[in-house]
Amino acid sequence: MPASIADVTQWLESQTDKELVITKHEDDDIDETVIRLARIERTGERRDALDDYTNGAALVLRGNGTVVTEGREAPLPNDAFEIPLEGLSLTETAESAALLVTERARYSIKIRA
Repeated sequence: MPASIADVTQWLESQTDKELVITKHEDDDIDETVIRLARIERTGERRDALDDYTNGAALVLRGNGTVVTEGREAPLPNDAFEIPLEGLSLTETAESAALLVTERARYSIKIRA
């Protein structure tokens, strides 16, 4: 049976204080983020968002981290990684990984070894 967003949230909460590697596949772009998960939040629809990419419901992973884009590392902005939930079509969890697929991107989350 596929996991629900509640299952993914519960899996993420069980990973607090661990380093996670998040790989985001969007179109032909692949970004990787490493975050030491401090906490997870779920936001509802926001009318005050700066763009449409972040105006809907989302999971927000909070913690220190780095983003690797096109081979360059940078600090994770605002110590937060946001996963928009609009168009969520698939969620899966396993012992050491979770997967979320939305209409815009595929997010693979693994515990860093």
